[in-house]
Amino acid sequence: MRWIVAGVAAVAAIGVTGTIMLTGGSTPTPTASDQKVERASSGEVTAKGTVQPITTQNLSFSVSGTVSSVSVKAGDTVTKGQELARIDQSDAKEAVATAEDELADAKASLTAVQASASASPSACATTSTARPSTSGGSGTTGSSSTSSSSAGTGGTGGGAAADCGTKTGQTQNFISSILSAKQSVNTKSAALAKAERELAGTVITAPVAGKVLTVSIKAGDTAKSNVISIGVVSTMVVKASFSEADIVSLTMGQSATVTLPGHDGEYTAKITEIAQTGVTSSNLVTYTVVLTFDKVPDGILIGQSANVTVSAS
Repeated sequence: MRWIVAGVAAVAAIGVTGTIMLTGGSTPTPTASDQKVERASSGEVTAKGTVQPITTQNLSFSVSGTVSSVSVKAGDTVTKGQELARIDQSDAKEAVATAEDELADAKASLTAVQASASASPSACATTSTARPSTSGGSGTTGSSSTSSSSAGTGGTGGGAAADCGTKTGQTQNFISSILSAKQSVNTKSAALAKAERELAGTVITAPVAGKVLTVSIKAGDTAKSNVISIGVVSTMVVKASFSEADIVSLTMGQSATVTLPGHDGEYTAKITEIAQTGVTSSNLVTYTVVLTFDKVPDGILIGQSANVTVSAS
């Protein structure tokens, strides 16, 4: 029996040695065809956000004064051109009236100067306007008359030359007066335009249709900037914050689903903006992503929370 066991062991040893010799003394490596490549699931990324109008406009009075009326409150829906608030217009209206009177006076002065220039004679009278010769008689009388006429003509010619210089100076004065009058009209026109703009600035009107978000004034307050804000609610968006690990999975135009508290079901949206700069808070970096609803849900509220889910690319 001992010889049988020893023989089996020897045979086994020879088999192992032969295997090692055939493989060069190393463990066989599987070929490429033996390996399986598994692709990880793309998964989803989620974030929380809030519902916002696609754009917000802050409105202000363009002049100072005391607020006389405020016609809206937060939450009101307004139409384009609707009056929202105004300040006392007494001073602004008086300024417009004064500017109108001053412009009218300037125009009247210009008209008078132009009429005066048109009515004046030519700057330089010619010698042809001198008294004509009275010759045409006969004999000595005719000669004497011609001589006298010549003398008269010479005298008139000298007077015309002197008169020419005088009237040239008058023409220059006319030109200067006209230019000055025109400049005055231009100045008064600009003053009237400014007064009219300031009168218009006493009233705030809605530049677009939307919903009033905030009102920070009331009657009796002194006018200031950014007193009313309006949101354009015809298109609504969700502004959500994604971590820096998730933001790399998002692209413009990518589809997403949004759920809203108090609303059944899910709403579809698309990514329309991705912030290029992150915001750091408590050592956590997040990026703001704007998602626009494909269809604005009924009864949606500005500022309400939203949960966003995006299939990672």
